[in-house]
Amino acid sequence: MSENRFLQLLEKKTLLVGDGGMGTMLQQAGLSQGTCGELWNMDQPETVTEIQRRYVDAGSDFIITNTFGGSPPKLKAYGLDGRTEKLNEAGARVAKAAAGDSCLVLGDVGPTGEILEPYGTVSPDTLRNEFIRQVNGLVQGGADAIIIETMMDLNELRCACEAVLEVCDLPVITSMCFKEAGDSYRSMFGQSAAEAAKEMQAMGACVAASNCMVSFDEYVPIVQQMREGTDLPIMAQPNAGNPRVENGSTIYDQTPEEMLQKIPAIVKAGARIVGGCCGTNPEYIRLLREWIDGQ
Repeated sequence: MSENRFLQLLEKKTLLVGDGGMGTMLQQAGLSQGTCGELWNMDQPETVTEIQRRYVDAGSDFIITNTFGGSPPKLKAYGLDGRTEKLNEAGARVAKAAAGDSCLVLGDVGPTGEILEPYGTVSPDTLRNEFIRQVNGLVQGGADAIIIETMMDLNELRCACEAVLEVCDLPVITSMCFKEAGDSYRSMFGQSAAEAAKEMQAMGACVAASNCMVSFDEYVPIVQQMREGTDLPIMAQPNAGNPRVENGSTIYDQTPEEMLQKIPAIVKAGARIVGGCCGTNPEYIRLLREWIDGQ
């Protein structure tokens, strides 16, 4: 059996339960739009810990750090890029405190918002070095594995994955967003779900995943198409329905009970790990845990 705790968990359990939304939970806790959520890892760690502990108590096998926007380009918008390593380290330490001995911690790496050459002006080497700074912080904070998620461009995902492999030997979970495009689901840059899954395996990922962008209803074909491209374990993190704006707030309408109704089909399609993204909450994770434990 592999020594890494996340890989051990994958070997031990047929189905794993992730966590749910972080950004939407932070907003409910008082984070205002235009404010850096990652700063709360140092300024309001007790709030972040409380949110993550609710997922732990609900039955998550792992929780994801509050570092989605923790890359230097994202932090630069708040004048915080000089604190990249410290904010990511703090994010991992806060999550480890919430997890205790009950579950594992995945260090979260999200998109930088930069566009690679030739469509943009950023070189792969520059982007890779930016990711290295973030990953260094997550490793210092004690993350058990790294998840690279909500990626729109396979090439940016590759830069992030290379950064992880350069910094450490932790397992890498790679996750992209897909939307329906004709007879397949594709990323914003045109890569199909099957092609992306194949490339994720070639990059050295231990899990191929999709998160965000669409609701639970669309994850059955996404998982099916990813399964065509890889034999890696597949992870699905859908949103709680399609968002709508009401009085300046983003609302997700699907209830935990409605979300749970979609889970059997997502698992049957080939998902071994199921969690949630925007709008999902600890109650959904609790119901998901109960369902999986009953299988």
